[in-house]
Amino acid sequence: MPCKHLVFILSFLLILSGCSFLPNELNTAEQLIETAPDSALKILKNIYNEESLSPAERARYGLLLFEALDKNVLELKPDTAINFSINYFAKKGDEAHLSKSYFYKARMYKYAQRYEDASLLYLKSLDISKNGTDYDLLAKIYSDLGDISVFQNDNKEAREKYELAISFFNRAKKPQEADYKILDIAKTYWSDGDFASAKKYYTKVLNTTKDPKMLGTVYQGMGINYFYSKKFDSAQVYLKKSLKYPYYGDNYAIRCYKLADAYYFTANYDSAAKYAQNSLKYEATYFTKKECYRILSNVSYLKGDFKMMAEYMTAYQASSDSVRKIEKQTKSSILEDIHATSVSMNKTRRMLIITGSFLPVIILIGLVIYFRLRRRNRGNQEKIEEQVARIDDYQEQLQHKNELLKETLKQKIADTRLMQAERYKKATIPQREAIDKEVYNTCLHVDDWKKFSTLMNHTFDNLIINLEQEHPDISRKEVIMCCLYLLDIPSNDLALILDYQQVSLYKLKQRLTQKMNFKSTKDLNNYLKQLAAVK
Repeated sequence: MPCKHLVFILSFLLILSGCSFLPNELNTAEQLIETAPDSALKILKNIYNEESLSPAERARYGLLLFEALDKNVLELKPDTAINFSINYFAKKGDEAHLSKSYFYKARMYKYAQRYEDASLLYLKSLDISKNGTDYDLLAKIYSDLGDISVFQNDNKEAREKYELAISFFNRAKKPQEADYKILDIAKTYWSDGDFASAKKYYTKVLNTTKDPKMLGTVYQGMGINYFYSKKFDSAQVYLKKSLKYPYYGDNYAIRCYKLADAYYFTANYDSAAKYAQNSLKYEATYFTKKECYRILSNVSYLKGDFKMMAEYMTAYQASSDSVRKIEKQTKSSILEDIHATSVSMNKTRRMLIITGSFLPVIILIGLVIYFRLRRRNRGNQEKIEEQVARIDDYQEQLQHKNELLKETLKQKIADTRLMQAERYKKATIPQREAIDKEVYNTCLHVDDWKKFSTLMNHTFDNLIINLEQEHPDISRKEVIMCCLYLLDIPSNDLALILDYQQVSLYKLKQRLTQKMNFKSTKDLNNYLKQLAAVK
């Protein structure tokens, strides 16, 4: 009998210790996560058996684990841990923890370059936290959305996101993080070819920081800015300087790759190959790897090492395929519009459900009141259905943005031509040709390559980017001809814009067909239409 009592007492003590010890470990990890994230991670990894935790503790554990992994710059896994946290916090209505859980799962997708999935989760996190006071979380959400916009070549959108991130980092009293966003804004400017603005932002941070990691990032950015402005000697100076400083993420690989490219453009092929190979030893995106393999294959060709060139070209093609898949993902800005529409639609549907739930009560009050209210509710229901239909129409319009943009441009050309009608009637033939050119330049910016390529990429789903990647040897005039063909510009106007005779224009298209390895111009036309279609 005493033995049975002893077993019962020991079991009871073990249960008590299990209930108190694990929460204490979680509390300790949570307290250390900002100041000593490595220690917090060690504590969390010592909790081997998640199943021994209660559901509430397990939800906290999953969120703390992802936060600790992220702060230690480690891979965010397993996704089952954060999925449990999301489901638990959503069920309990714990918005503060739910918002953070969405954020870390979004960041997991971002690191995996699954930008569509990441953007949708960032927007969910933002919906919950945008009116709160967790300024650090809000800053990180806008910062990551800005990063995605940069990769999708939407630099204006990226700058808006980074400005919001800077504002929230300053409110969270994290000026160093705000400075990093200033450097990201500088990156969007050199990406747009505005090298003077980029240099201004880099200099602003350079004059105020002494942090080694940030200095390395500044020198890296200044080197890349000089590279794209074709000042390769200055680019080499700053990029070599950046290699002496600590880094985060894939920055070291980027520094080596851009330095290799700067050496390649100055015909220092041994140095170019050395730094390209060095870049591949570090954490890098598919884009960086692709460019390193490009440099190495070109250097191998110039040295006559065709065996190595073939190996590098195979690796280049594999990386290019990966980059292409990532670039075809839906833009973050479009997903934001769809998400906002979806939120509005859900609110409308909830109102419909709430309205319908009152009907049984109204029926009990009396037939007269019931019929009156029924008529009124029917009217409300029709309005709601009209709103839902409008939302569905809007979503359909998003899917057909290419057609809408194309028709808008064609209408703009027609309207501009109509405005010139009176002047056109009185003009001589050379003057009429000048007027026609003026119309197309006003509407399409044909004489301004930067504006023209931006407009065509937006209209035809990155058509020019895809053409330049798939067929780097085609000329700018040939690219313009492809775009104008897709806009259904008449052949006589096309010849006028390109300064060709009709016969020469036909020959130009024939040469382009052969250059792109098509059997006929019909095949070329079908290819262009397919390339411009929304994927």
